[in-house]
Amino acid sequence: MATTFHELAGSPVETYGPEGLSARRTLACAWPDRAALVRELLGDGYAFGGGNRAAYPTAPAAVAMRVRVEPLMHDPAGQPLPGLDQGLSAYHGFARVTVDYQMLAPAAPAGLPSPAPGTLVSYCTEPAEEHVLLPGGELAWPGNPAATFPADARGTVRLPATRHRLSWHRVVRPPWSAIRASTGALNATEFLGAAAGTLLFEGAAAGREFLRLSELHAAEHVWRLEYAFRENPLRPACEEAGFPAADFAALLRFEL
Repeated sequence: MATTFHELAGSPVETYGPEGLSARRTLACAWPDRAALVRELLGDGYAFGGGNRAAYPTAPAAVAMRVRVEPLMHDPAGQPLPGLDQGLSAYHGFARVTVDYQMLAPAAPAGLPSPAPGTLVSYCTEPAEEHVLLPGGELAWPGNPAATFPADARGTVRLPATRHRLSWHRVVRPPWSAIRASTGALNATEFLGAAAGTLLFEGAAAGREFLRLSELHAAEHVWRLEYAFRENPLRPACEEAGFPAADFAALLRFEL
C-alpha cells in the first residue's frame, strides 16, 4: 500500500543543464511513515534490478537518487530515551522528505556491449601523452630545421594519446577474474569504437557505493568500477614481447 504524502509549497524545483534534467521535490508524510516513504522512493535494490526507484512524474528517465528526512515542525513527543544508542526523538506531526532526482540514462558509446541489466554505464575521454627518450641524432626541431643536437644528448619526445574512461555503476558481483585476465591486454574485438588490437586496458579502480536501506535499516552497497583504456599505445616492436588479446565484453558481465 502506497504511503500517504503531500507535496509542500515551493516544490518542485527543476534544473536543466548539460546532464539533462535534475529536480528536487519536497514532500511531507506522517513521522512514523518516513522510512516506508524512503523505501518507495529509492526502491528495493538489486532484487528488482535497481529499476524500481521512483521516477520523476514528467520525466521517467530521472529517478530518485537521494532522500533527506527531517522534522517538518519542532513538535517533539518528549518521550525519554533509554540511551544514546537506543531510540530517537518522535514527533507528533510530519516529516519533511526532500527528494533529489537525476537522469540516469546516458547514451552508450559506440562499440560497447550492453551491460548487465539494472546497471548503468557512463563514459568520457581525455587527452594523454606517452614519452619516448631518443638520442640527439634522432631528434629534430620542426620550428627550426637547422637546429642540431649532440649525438650523446638525450631528449624526451611527447606523443599525444587518448585515454578512455568507462564507469560501471550498481555492480553487484564485479568481474574480478575478467579484470585480472584483461589488465595489460589489447581488445580482441571492437570496443568503444576502437578496432581490434588498438585499445589497451590499463586496469580498474573499484569502490563501494550506497544502494539503499534494507527493511532492517542496514545499508546495502554495490560496487562502482572505473575502467581506464589507452588507444593506440606504444608497444614493443618484437611481436613475442607484445600485449595479449582479451575479450573486453567480459568486463561488463557479473562474476559467475
